[in-house]
Amino acid sequence: MRSIITTPLSLIAILFFLSACEGIDTLNQNNPDRDNVIASGKDLLPVLDGGYVDWWNAVHNEIPVIALSVTADAYGMGWEDFGARRMGQEPRAAYNNRASESEAYKKIVETPWYGCLSAVSNANDVLAAMKGGISIDGGGGQDQSVEAAAHFLRGVSWGYLGLIFDQALLVDENTDLEKMVPFSDYPEVIDAAVAELEEAISLAEAAGDDFIHTSFNGLTLDSDQFIQLCHSYAARFLAQWPRTATENETVNWAAVLQHTEKGLSYDFAPMADGRYWKSYQQYAFAETGQGPFWARVDQRLIAALDPNQPARYPEVNALGEAPLANPMAQSADKRLETDFIFSASQAFPVENGEWHFSHYQDNRNITDPTFAGDGATFGPMPVFLAADNALLRAEALLQLDRNSEAVALLNQGTRSSRGELPALAPGASNTVVATAILYERAVELLGTAPMSLWFDRRRIGPRLPYDMVDALGGLQIGTPAQLPVPESELKVHSLPPYNFGGEKGPEGVERVY
Repeated sequence: MRSIITTPLSLIAILFFLSACEGIDTLNQNNPDRDNVIASGKDLLPVLDGGYVDWWNAVHNEIPVIALSVTADAYGMGWEDFGARRMGQEPRAAYNNRASESEAYKKIVETPWYGCLSAVSNANDVLAAMKGGISIDGGGGQDQSVEAAAHFLRGVSWGYLGLIFDQALLVDENTDLEKMVPFSDYPEVIDAAVAELEEAISLAEAAGDDFIHTSFNGLTLDSDQFIQLCHSYAARFLAQWPRTATENETVNWAAVLQHTEKGLSYDFAPMADGRYWKSYQQYAFAETGQGPFWARVDQRLIAALDPNQPARYPEVNALGEAPLANPMAQSADKRLETDFIFSASQAFPVENGEWHFSHYQDNRNITDPTFAGDGATFGPMPVFLAADNALLRAEALLQLDRNSEAVALLNQGTRSSRGELPALAPGASNTVVATAILYERAVELLGTAPMSLWFDRRRIGPRLPYDMVDALGGLQIGTPAQLPVPESELKVHSLPPYNFGGEKGPEGVERVY
């Protein structure tokens, strides 16, 4: 594949992203000089590739993923790095959306916000240039490939803005950036994202055998593979946008099913290059060069694998000794052996919170090196598994009262092939099937889709007291279920900063001023 790091325009886009400019300015970054930046067809791909780097780093790197995974009880980490310790505080505290905070903490909102808007800006520049007559092959397969890739980029960028934030800016190539752009609420942002992905699908279908997509490092996608990816991301956004169980009841499950039926049959995993294509996985997987001192698998997930384990690590005794009589878990699930590694020692200081303690690390990248590399310098970085698409499909079937089909799909999937768990009975209740889906999403998808358990826990059930959590239940009371627009962006719009979560926002969805 073409390396994006060798092109000057891509480097400019990357450096711009790292500067974290304000949102409206980010959307306007290329507009004044658009004719100079994209002067001919050969300029389209470098600008597009730079946008893909911006999007990737916005939602797949250690910030914001580690902190939001810790607050979702996917991982435990008792260090200040990446804002993880504060986001994992018990009882939960609100996200304090203030410019006076530390850089790492501020970046929890700034990185996905500005990165996704920068990616949208690049997509807009490409689409505007093509509308203005810039072309590679006069409207042929190469032009259609670039146009489809630009709509995909805008779709996934808007999609993650809709998943993460309570509101976002929807700006396309026709928007007048001389006027203040209003915010759109997250349901509208999700709808816009799905529409972009559907447009990308149409363009790729029209290109057919002439379609080629090379903007993901180490991957070359044909039209079928690209279309599958578009369908799966559309399904993810449509299924995971709800912030509460009540909103989850309003999901368009028929649309989710339609997209998953045409979704991924392969694991989507761009390659790490040690420079611009890296992921949070370097801090979540075991034996990646970070050693035993970074994220551990949260005790709630260990309790999912072994119900005899507590869902919250008990307080240590006065001597500082771990109180678990049997810290080594036992499970009928083969993945406890294949995907996780036991450590008798703890990595975090007691004073940072014993609830971060766990005796397990995610070891799947070591036991199956074809699955993942180190998330930093080499190997695949899996972020959308075929199994994820299948589980979204199973959930849609269940929600559409097609229980037996959901059971059959689960029995054919990773529950059996990797977990070697007994098959669900054909007449299993909806509750049993729903629990099996959640279990698979928590265990099988760990270390893949960024922030997935945060998106899932907020929509599956009521908030739980921090000292009464269970393995597969909802978020802890006071956990932010969405993030606020960064204060620096709100200042541009002459709006006051607000927070989510904490004592004043127990559901994590109420704005706290």
